[in-house]
Amino acid sequence: MDYSVNAYALLFKAISMIPNSHYALGLLFVVIVFFYNFLEFHFLEDLLSGFRGSPVTLTYNTCSEIYDGVVSKCRILHGRYIATPWLSSPHIQTTFLNFFGRPPIVNYRRQLFHASDGGTIALDWLMSTDVSEDGIYKNNSISKDDTTPIMVVIPGLTSDSASAYIKHLVFNTAKRGWNVVVGNHRGLGGISVTSDCFYNAGWTEDTRVVIDYLHREYAKAPLFAVGTSIGANILVKYLGEDGENVPVAGAVAICSPWDLLIGDRFISRRLVQKFYDRALTIGLQGYAKLHQPRYSRLADWEGIRKSRSIRDFDNYATCLVGKFETVDTYYRHCSSSSFVGNVSVPLLCISALDDPVCTREAIPWDECRANKNIVLATTQHGGHLAFFEGVTGSGLWWVRAAFEFLSILHCSPFTHKQKQDPGPLSLPGSLIDQGPYVNFTDGMVAAMGNELVTDDAVEDFSEVQKSHDRVTEEVVLDSKEGELPTGVTDCPLNIPQTSKQVAGVKGVKTFDVTNPIRRCLNQLSRQNKTSMWLLGYIAIISTWPLVGAALHFVFKKKLKSIFPAKFQKA
Repeated sequence: MDYSVNAYALLFKAISMIPNSHYALGLLFVVIVFFYNFLEFHFLEDLLSGFRGSPVTLTYNTCSEIYDGVVSKCRILHGRYIATPWLSSPHIQTTFLNFFGRPPIVNYRRQLFHASDGGTIALDWLMSTDVSEDGIYKNNSISKDDTTPIMVVIPGLTSDSASAYIKHLVFNTAKRGWNVVVGNHRGLGGISVTSDCFYNAGWTEDTRVVIDYLHREYAKAPLFAVGTSIGANILVKYLGEDGENVPVAGAVAICSPWDLLIGDRFISRRLVQKFYDRALTIGLQGYAKLHQPRYSRLADWEGIRKSRSIRDFDNYATCLVGKFETVDTYYRHCSSSSFVGNVSVPLLCISALDDPVCTREAIPWDECRANKNIVLATTQHGGHLAFFEGVTGSGLWWVRAAFEFLSILHCSPFTHKQKQDPGPLSLPGSLIDQGPYVNFTDGMVAAMGNELVTDDAVEDFSEVQKSHDRVTEEVVLDSKEGELPTGVTDCPLNIPQTSKQVAGVKGVKTFDVTNPIRRCLNQLSRQNKTSMWLLGYIAIISTWPLVGAALHFVFKKKLKSIFPAKFQKA
């Protein structure tokens, strides 16, 4: 017994002789290992592979002409995705995209499209001539005889044309000679909801009428569609609903949730996913606050305000507005996975297996393999809509992959041809009010003409932000020869104004008076502050262990000089 007591005494004495700095290093190591696994870092995996990345896995039907004639020629899809080394985590990639994203500067031209139910849809255009090499903004409308391909972009949940990943896509596409139009969801892009109809994860009607309109106005220009996240779900569902009778030549779906019911179970499963659930819920609540009068009348406003998850918001808002019996009914009805088999358009689907928002469990592998028109490309890493590549992380891999697929498809005989023309629209009145183009810069909307702007035409930015959710008044132009088709608003701008000023401005030439710092501050000020702090929290807990380790090695010599005795003992 005495030997046992002496042994324990010696053990405790030995433990007490270990320097505190060693305990600190041990604790730091445990924390780093914990966060490395918690945040799903793959830096060591990339390091051991020599940062060669992982190959892209392609799933397709063995009899697919789309694969043989198009995808087989895509160099990017047959290569490897190499993630940016310092963003070697799906959570870091996704957070970095939402906080920074490093988007190019984009100046849109805006169309205001009015649906038959009175709803307003903002269509933001970026022409290939707007990003030409000479850098001069050209106020050129699209001719009805123009054969330049048009890419229609459908954003994700609470995203619009100002989102970083959307800007990456539209800028790079326009830079390569295509025209791009972003179909913002109702109530987003600085436009108020003007009817009792809100968009949801399965609302395909807006996509349908916008694409039909573009097909009629620019019949000689092939239409291609790209959907991202919830926008990808809407796109695939639309393609499956209409089958061969769609005027889309080809499409790409990026990071689709596929099955909303599985996605709902996934996003509430683990602690890290609950962060995204909460952040997205805050974004939805911010969207609801912009349109509170209608939500208060059509839904349960108190329930919306107290929602703590996407499911809560859908229960108190989406189901009531969309008249779904239950949340699960809504999820089943709006999931695109059940429409995959009916897709008759060449479709490329890109997903990351480590997507922290849209789980790999929902990917319809067999359904995609059974459809000869679909090719599914999956990568081991990439996060949600991120896929940063290069040492600086300045580009998105999926943007290059999507355009390569569509450009090769455009030059091939495999583009989809609409089986039958649905005929003229039978909607009351004009779909789009006449007026000048409206440019959209960082969430600001204004209507302008072609002459130089004066100081009187510029309003204080804070006043513009206060009227962010008001409906923009439209300027009706006199009918002139060479004017845009009926319903198109055409006018480049860079300066935000109020509705009263817009109505009185004629002949304004575009120029940018907002410096990059102010533009960034304005954009951040419009975001939901709680959501920003929540994402900031995720970013901080994601990076501080690595920063701590780095600081320890950097200042190790200085610590030796300050505490020489401790380091000698160590």
